[in-house]
Amino acid sequence: MNRFVIITAAGPDRPGIVAGITRVLYKTGCNIEDTSMTLLRGEFAMMLIVKLPQRLKVQDLEHHFKAVKKSLGLALLMKPLSVKEARRNKKPAGHPFILSVYGSDHPGIVYRVTRLLTSRAINVTDMNTRVIGPVRKPIYVMVLEVEIPEKVRIEGLKTALRTLQKAVKVDMALHPVESAQF
Repeated sequence: MNRFVIITAAGPDRPGIVAGITRVLYKTGCNIEDTSMTLLRGEFAMMLIVKLPQRLKVQDLEHHFKAVKKSLGLALLMKPLSVKEARRNKKPAGHPFILSVYGSDHPGIVYRVTRLLTSRAINVTDMNTRVIGPVRKPIYVMVLEVEIPEKVRIEGLKTALRTLQKAVKVDMALHPVESAQF
């Protein structure tokens, strides 16, 4: 039976984090299936979905990471996944779209936008935000990848986004994604 784990690691950015994590996985016979990694203001974070070899227990894998965690200053979390949870090529629950948000930085932008999406059962599958521009007049940029269910009328969603755009004082644009697979 296949066994999977999702590993989340975070810590101060420095060379060797990816090599340190993947060395442990290689030495223990694990196979890396999917990853996402990013750098935010000097902090590096990564998530990996890993297939475990039959003989390896999650607790034993955690033990193998002790030295790497200490030497690289990482926080590490492992969560076992069922075969169903780790299944690849799941059929999307809706149509893929990109929603971009751009405007003067202030509290509540992420909450108000995601609350609207949630109210229509729209799933956020990826999100990136950045504060850019001068310190005195920062600009907030947010790009969301979302899955919009069949039942959601796009024109109705665009109308709701325009209303929210005025209330939150940001610009928004919603565009379909040609292909979510690569």
